[in-house]
Amino acid sequence: MFFPSLRMIATTDVIKVDIHASIQDALKKMHEYNHRSVVVVNGVLHHLITSKDIIGLRLQGVDLSTPLSQVELRILPVLDKESNVITALNLTRDMDQHICVCNENGTLYGLVTNSDIVASVDPQVILDTLEIGTVFDRKFGFRSLSVEATMDAVLALMKDAPTDCVIIHRDSIPAGIVTSKDILKFIDDEVCHTVKVESVMSSPIETLPASTSISEALQFIKERHYKRIVVVNDGGEILGIVTQQDLISRTYLKWSQLVNEHFEQFQELTELLQQKNRHLASLAMHDPLTGISNRHMFAELYEKELAMLKRYNGKLSLVMIDLDHFKHVNDTYGHNIGDSVLKEFTQIVLQMIREADFFARWGGEEFVLLLPETMCDQAFIVCEKIRLQVEKYTFREVGQVTCSIGMTEIDATDTLESGIERADRALYEAKRLGRNQTMKCESGLDHPKESG
Repeated sequence: MFFPSLRMIATTDVIKVDIHASIQDALKKMHEYNHRSVVVVNGVLHHLITSKDIIGLRLQGVDLSTPLSQVELRILPVLDKESNVITALNLTRDMDQHICVCNENGTLYGLVTNSDIVASVDPQVILDTLEIGTVFDRKFGFRSLSVEATMDAVLALMKDAPTDCVIIHRDSIPAGIVTSKDILKFIDDEVCHTVKVESVMSSPIETLPASTSISEALQFIKERHYKRIVVVNDGGEILGIVTQQDLISRTYLKWSQLVNEHFEQFQELTELLQQKNRHLASLAMHDPLTGISNRHMFAELYEKELAMLKRYNGKLSLVMIDLDHFKHVNDTYGHNIGDSVLKEFTQIVLQMIREADFFARWGGEEFVLLLPETMCDQAFIVCEKIRLQVEKYTFREVGQVTCSIGMTEIDATDTLESGIERADRALYEAKRLGRNQTMKCESGLDHPKESG
C-alpha cells in the first residue's frame, strides 16, 4: 500500500492572478491556459475563482472589470508539501475541491484536488466486474436541455447545476454537451443569450453503456482525456453523468474494505515504520554526544528563521562559541573527560537561553546559537552572560574552562555561509585578543569590533 506525499502528486504549474486583478483578468487567464479555475493570491492567503463562479457573477450583473478583492471568494485550505495524502483526503469532500500545497516558508508549491488525492492512493485490486451503472446508486444528478434551447436557458441552468456541464438531447437521445469552458468563450458577447445551443454544443457526444466496467471506463477517460462520461441505457437514452472521481471513489471503497479486513496487521506495520523513522530522524538531526541539534538541523532552522525575517522584517542574531584550549583538555585528561566537559557546557548554555533560541553543535568544541527577534546589542548581552557563567563554573573533572564568542546580526541578504563567516571572523578576533571574550562583527563591516 502506497501513500505518497502531496509533493509527489501536486500540480506545480499553477495559474495565478493577484487579488487586486479584475474578474476580466482571471477570465483571460482561463482562456490563455485553457483552465477552468485560477488561484487568486492574497498575501499568505490563497483563493480560487472558477468558471462557474464567473458565470454566476455575470448572471448577477457584476461588471467583469470589478477587482477580485471586491468579490466573495473561497479560501483554500493549506497543507505542507510533505503531508500525507490521507491527511489531505480527510480535508476534502467535493470532487473539485482544491488544497494549496505549500513550502515550509508558506509559499505556494502547487495544488491538489480531491480527484488527485484519491487517484494517488493505488488500490490493490481493480474490480473489473464492477459496472459504472452501480455508481448511480448514489443518484448523481445531471441537467439536460433540448437542442432547440437558447444559451440563455443554459446559463440559467448552469448556475445551480451539480456539475459544470449541460447535456443536450434530441428526443431523449444525447446529441451534444455544453461545458463551462464552452460558455466562457461567449460570456463577453452580449448577444450570446439568443444563440441556439445547437451552434455552441460539442457534438457528436461519446457515451458508454451502463454495463461498462469501471476499469474500462477509467481507461476510456484516460485515452480521450475526458473529465466525465455520459452514461446511457440499452436504448441509448441518458441515465446520467459519471466523473473519474465517482469511478475511483467506488473502487477505493472496495479497496478500503480490504484494508479494514487486515487492519491489525496494517496498524502494526505502520507503528514499526513510524518508530524506525523517528529513530532515524533523531540520528540525522541530533548530535549523539550532547543531545542537541547538529549542523544539518541548524542549517534547516536557519533557513526557516531567515524566511520569517524577510517576511516580517524581524531581527536575527547568529553566535559561534568555542571552548578555549580544548585540545589541552583532551591531551591532559583524555577524550572521555573532554566529552564530559562538552556535555556540561551544553547544559550551562541550555539553561541560559530562551525556548525560542536554537543551540547546536557545529563540530568538535565549536557550537552555534541562533537568537530570533534579537538585535546585535541584545545578543551581545546574552553572549556575555553565557561567557561569564562558563568562566565561574567548576567543571567536575577539570575545574575552570573558558570560552570565546563571536557574533553577528543577520540581514535579509545573508546566507548561512555569509552569517557563519562573519561570526567566525569575530570568534577568531576574540581568540587573537586573548580568548575568554565576546566580539561582534556587524553586517557589512570588514573587521570585528568589541561591543560598547
